[in-house]
This record gives sequence, C-alpha cells and structure tokens, in this order.
Amino acid sequence: MLVREPALSRLHESMATVRLRAFVSVVLALTVAAVLVAGAAGWELVAFGTPTRMPRLAGDFSATPTGWVPVTFGKAQLSVSDSWWVLYNSPPSPTGSPRGEVFVNPPPGVFHCPAGTAPGPGTTVRFGPPTSPHPVLGHPEVINGIFVYPYPTGPQSSYWVPSLGVEITVEGPLGQRVLHTLTFSPRSVVLAASTAPPVPSSWRSVTFAGLQFSVPADWPVTSTSTWNVCGPVQVALPKSVTLDTDKTFQALPCPAPMPFPVTPSDGVRVDAGAQGPTGPFSKAASCLNAGSLKVCPSRTPDYSILFLKVTVPRRSKPVYVSIGLAGSGTVARTILYSLRAA
Repeated sequence: MLVREPALSRLHESMATVRLRAFVSVVLALTVAAVLVAGAAGWELVAFGTPTRMPRLAGDFSATPTGWVPVTFGKAQLSVSDSWWVLYNSPPSPTGSPRGEVFVNPPPGVFHCPAGTAPGPGTTVRFGPPTSPHPVLGHPEVINGIFVYPYPTGPQSSYWVPSLGVEITVEGPLGQRVLHTLTFSPRSVVLAASTAPPVPSSWRSVTFAGLQFSVPADWPVTSTSTWNVCGPVQVALPKSVTLDTDKTFQALPCPAPMPFPVTPSDGVRVDAGAQGPTGPFSKAASCLNAGSLKVCPSRTPDYSILFLKVTVPRRSKPVYVSIGLAGSGTVARTILYSLRAA
C-alpha cells in the first residue's frame, strides 16, 4: 500500500508519542520508587523503600529551640530543655525529675523498676539503638528531611530511623516536640564522605607524638603525663589542646556522672601511650586515610566526642586522638582532616 508523505509524517508522530508516553511512564514509576526529599538537615534518597543519607556538611541549628540543648547518639541528634535530666547507659526507670528525662543508649533487655521508684516526669524520651527487630513499619513521616517510621505493632510512640540507625520512644506532652528536633549529629557531619575542608589561615599547627594537626590559634595547649579511665565519655572536652604522654596511671576515683545534659564543646586530646579517658577502643567498619596516617574512628558512640585510633608510620604504638563534637561539626571536621605525620 502506498502511504502518502503527510500520512507517513502523522504515523511517525504517532509512534513518537507512544514512545514518549512510555518513557514518561517509566520516569513516573522511578519517581515513585525513588524520591529525593529536601529538608533543613539535608537530602534523603528513598529508593525502593530503602533510605540513604546524603547530609550537607553543616549542622541544623534551627532544630534546637532556644533554651534547649542537643543530645546526641551516633549519627542522630535530639534536643531537650536544659532543665531536664539526661542519663547515659542507664536503665529507663523514672528518676523523679519533675520536668523531663532522657535515657540515652539504655542497656538492652526488659527492666523492672524497683518498688518505690519516684513517679516519672511529664515527658520521657528513650534514644538509642533498636531494641528488637520490627518488620512492620507504619507510614513514614519526614522530619527535617529525615524519614521516621512509627512502629504500629510495637510500643506506643516508638519510631525507627533507619538512615541514622536509632530508635526513639517519646512519652508525654512534649514528646512530639522533642521528636521534631531530630537532625544529624556533628559526628555524621564530621565523618561524611567529602573533600577535606581548608584550614583557616588564622589557625596554628601543633606537633606531638609523631602527629601534626591544626587548631584555632586562641586554644591553650597543656601537657601532662598522667591518665586514668573515667567513662562514660559523654563529658565534653575543654576548648583547648591536651597532650598526654601517658607515663603514669592516676588511680583516682571517678566522679559520679551528673544527670544533667552536657553541652558539647570543641577541643582536642592526644594520648601517646594509653587509650586515655575514653575507655576501650572499638574499631568502626572503615578507617580514613589522612596523608600517610591510618585513622580509625571508634564504633562506640562516644556521644559528644569523636574517638580515633591513629597509626603513625615508624611508631610502634598507636596514638589516640579525641576531638570534641560541637555545633555544626565544622571545627571538628577541619581538625580531623588536618592530621598529618610530623
């Protein structure tokens, strides 16, 4: 059959339309399967139901209300009133705090609070690793750009945040307000895969135990030869540099941890022989390469301190570096990536 040129043109246009519609259908299907969500804290790619974090290299200060303080665990950060009690590694039994209380990294298992325990406060928060597998998840909510999944079959007001690896349970009138302060911790910003930040020209260089690194010029530098182990390590480092040769163990009693939130601060401590005040080192899944150094972060959350084991060339013992995690994490990240062999 002979097809005239106008009819042939219309046939080509029709076939092109079919192909275009098929392409649009594929794009729409992929859009449903993979959604890129923007938020104050960064971006999150949800592909076929699996979220993948892509954080910006800056903390989200807007997530912490005025008069509240950040409380971190691993990659995640919540904020609570500075008048609340915050207990680390403690069973979630009410303490009698009249306003609110937070249990960070409570030990696993079922706990029965002792008889005569003081009545709980108005709001209670449990914040840490997942206590048990929950295969059934509710419809996700996006909080500051992060997907949060409720447990419809688990404890009431419990949530799973797979991209940050934390489980959060909130109870009481301010529970939802606390939940909606969720954002990246400075640790996730410091260890995010990206190019090394430039060292400000105003900073100065410090050399110790075969290491060289940079810090703000106004930080005082002190030296010591004694060490002891007083955990847990949520205690903030002073905004200074401490260089410890670790020649003498100081067997002093450790102070009882106070149940108040500790405001994170920037600072550096370098231990040349022992593991310092951070306790046993627990290597994370992967290490970093800083020049000729092998830098391994500890898997232990360490809360507001980043604990590192540094292998220095031609040195028999590793060097342990503790870096304070405060604010956006920018200062800590700059110090980390300034590490070099002296």
